[in-house]
Amino acid sequence: MKFETVMEIDLKKLKYNTELLCKSYGDYEYKIVDLKDNAHGLGLKIINEMNKYGINYCLVGSLKDALEIRKINKDIDILVNYYVTKEEIYDCINNNVTITIQSDEYLDEILSVEHKDNLNVQILIDNGSNLLGIKTSNELDKIIDKINNVKNITLTGIYTDITTLGVIDENYYKEVNNFYKIAKKYLNKDLMIHFNEPIMYHTKLKYVNGIRFDLSILGIEENIADDFFTNRKIKAVEKKYGCLEFPEVDLQLVFNITSEVMNISKVPKGTMVGRNYMAKEDVLVATLPIGHKDGITKAIKFVGINGFKREILTDDIDKIIVAIDESIKLKDKVYIINEERDVYSILKELHTNRYYLMSILNRNLTRVYINQEENIASIL
Repeated sequence: MKFETVMEIDLKKLKYNTELLCKSYGDYEYKIVDLKDNAHGLGLKIINEMNKYGINYCLVGSLKDALEIRKINKDIDILVNYYVTKEEIYDCINNNVTITIQSDEYLDEILSVEHKDNLNVQILIDNGSNLLGIKTSNELDKIIDKINNVKNITLTGIYTDITTLGVIDENYYKEVNNFYKIAKKYLNKDLMIHFNEPIMYHTKLKYVNGIRFDLSILGIEENIADDFFTNRKIKAVEKKYGCLEFPEVDLQLVFNITSEVMNISKVPKGTMVGRNYMAKEDVLVATLPIGHKDGITKAIKFVGINGFKREILTDDIDKIIVAIDESIKLKDKVYIINEERDVYSILKELHTNRYYLMSILNRNLTRVYINQEENIASIL
């Protein structure tokens, strides 16, 4: 008998979110989706669904992901955020993939490669955190002069990664001002100027014509607390910088994670359950085929079976054990994450953020695509 834990990706909900976001932010010419880390674990094939309903550009981390996307979508524009080696430049040219220039030294490396056909590039501006990107206007001038003085390389855009929403702090405004200070000379040059999701919460900047969606398009927005202290900070920010524009969009979680009961045992009081739980009384337990390797541990506290919360007693590398009653049977469906047991409650239990959670959930789970309008061939 086979027991399995599955991540179901609902393409109908993905369509809904894509259409809603693209309509809500229709004043941006470029609606970009960030598909880093294999589309945050949902599989790169979902690009076709998003492209069909409004997304017209995508950003990926590695060239490998860009080439995988090109296999299933011949037309959408693709920007690679990470370094591309000199040897990989020809793959970028042949597959119409745009690369990112993060420094003057890196540009020199790219310029050392001889090629006849055009290579598109965009420039990343450091957000002020000194992680990656151009840090001064002089450095940017130098890079653009070099690009303009060579053949077969075209500058198509300039962008940055804002690190904060700017809802309860002022860092957003500092990072936006830093970008403007460095790039202002080039902001009206018919270039693609794009920022990531934090701009959803603010009045549109006139010089920005592209918005990058990442986890919001999957139905996982930034969770802003609704309490006295948070609201006080929000009011302080609005008093200084003007009213914020909280997204008025009701997005749907596009995936759920389900498992099933693979074993049921009666455990006497005083007996070990798994590696680290001693039964405090006679208890009926169920073993589920999901564990540390899948990003799920007893830290999430409970799962859902037959409409009730079931406490997680202990965990292991590839299984968790939960307390149940006699109504539970083998193969009963177990809900780990869904609309009812949402991502935000798990984030709270794990004391982490939405990006980290998606990075640990995406490695070993079987992906199943439901509500497809047409079959999508798997490339993964």
